[in-house]
Amino acid sequence: MQAAVATRFGQPLRYPSHCDALEEELRQAPATGGRRLSPSTLRRFFGLVNKEGGYHLHTLDTLARYAGHADFAAFGQALRQQAEAEASQLADIPELLTMQQLAYPERLLLGYFLGRITRPAIPTGPAPALALRLAAHPAGQEFYVESFVDLAYLNGAYGQVLGEYLQHKAMPEAQLFGHCTLFLGEFLAQDEPAWQRRLVHLLALPVPANCHAFPHGRRAFAEVVAAHHAAPHHPLPAALLSRLQQQATMHAAHSVAAPAALPAFYNLFPAGFHFLVAEALFLTGQYAVLADWVAATWAEIPAVATLENNVYTELLYAFEAVAAHRTGRLVNRPTRLRGLFMLDTHGWLLDYYQVHLWLVELHFAAGVPEQQELRSYIDTFALRHRMPFFGQLAGGIPPAAPL
Repeated sequence: MQAAVATRFGQPLRYPSHCDALEEELRQAPATGGRRLSPSTLRRFFGLVNKEGGYHLHTLDTLARYAGHADFAAFGQALRQQAEAEASQLADIPELLTMQQLAYPERLLLGYFLGRITRPAIPTGPAPALALRLAAHPAGQEFYVESFVDLAYLNGAYGQVLGEYLQHKAMPEAQLFGHCTLFLGEFLAQDEPAWQRRLVHLLALPVPANCHAFPHGRRAFAEVVAAHHAAPHHPLPAALLSRLQQQATMHAAHSVAAPAALPAFYNLFPAGFHFLVAEALFLTGQYAVLADWVAATWAEIPAVATLENNVYTELLYAFEAVAAHRTGRLVNRPTRLRGLFMLDTHGWLLDYYQVHLWLVELHFAAGVPEQQELRSYIDTFALRHRMPFFGQLAGGIPPAAPL
């Protein structure tokens, strides 16, 4: 129902102002027959505020009529008919990714398309049947699960997809990738019992020789944030940093640039290990180490610094600016981020990394109104995606010193 209403409304309902506008549309829409729902009811329905229990039939019937159905019961019947029709077509879709006529870049782009169309409207919504079928199919695993890494939906549909994927792909690298990514969702959800159990399991997994930079980097991310959580007022263990530096040097020696036909922000990004360690250092406030780490990344893989309109590269520049600012090396505000929003080919990455950009901006926000606005954005994101870690982190960022 949330997805159907969002489709009729024209966009996902992410902010309280959207609910205010929807309340006015419901009041004026002929299909609703003058029925009204308050903005507070709509905010509860769309998960913008906490809600326990169910919803009145009046609410469900009104929204169903707005979405084009006679009532909520008719909406449910339409869903069942749609599910039956889709189930009869599922068998052929994953096979498209195996077509020999398609080049490797074309398969990645097709997997990207399938990822977009299988995303539920709500980040914490369940995965559709097609997404789960793709997770069980070898070609779907490679060109959808491992390429369309949908971190914004990690505590919803994509987390379910990873669970299905782990049941069907037993290779050590796949198990490392899946469990480390699920760890991220549990950590950001601040579900400590869950992520502590996951940490024990993933640290026991073997790291295969020539492991892909991203699964290996996700494991390193887990180690960094867990070490900081255990001793938040102490520097990271020197032995851990030394080992991560050795692993980064190894990955730098084997880094391969993305094919020219692909945008470089796919998981072929040549400095995946370096980036994920940098992200962990940024989120744990290890600014001096972060500054040195990003400088080493430019030196070890210089091609990364030249990539244009690349999410990972631009974030590395932003992390570097924050580290320099917080360690007193310089106070220049990053100016390279705005171009990212002009692209639509990596929107699923920006859905997750948008909150990182707000955190970066918050480090440089000197005025109280700007700080409050950014914290509001971050808090809304944290609530919608079940990632309260981000809200807590934003609350602890001190005001920027006057420039």
